Amino acid sequence: MVIVEFNIIPLGVGVSVSKFLVPVLKELEKRKVKYEITPMCTIFEARNIDEALNIVRAAHEAIFKADVKRVVTTIRIDDRRDKEGSMEEKVKALKTRLKEKNTC
Repeated sequence: MVIVEFNIIPLGVGVSVSKFLVPVLKELEKRKVKYEITPMCTIFEARNIDEALNIVRAAHEAIFKADVKRVVTTIRIDDRRDKEGSMEEKVKALKTRLKEKNTC
């Protein structure tokens, strides 16, 4: 499982950009991608690196289809191949450790 965090910034469209990001989320939903949005980025799961990069490419292109002329996209990839994992499992593990005493 590959977990990807990405951030797309449409440039030259003003201070508020949320309306330009809607096509990105619609693209993820069209592809049936499991994702979470945060105030600063979007996180999703993919089966492999090729699928992950294709999803990011489609999201990046979706912004241009919204008539934006310049876009900056940053990507962070967690590609762990020794065991299966998910976004929820990573969060659950952290919260479990938070509750434990003497974790450091």
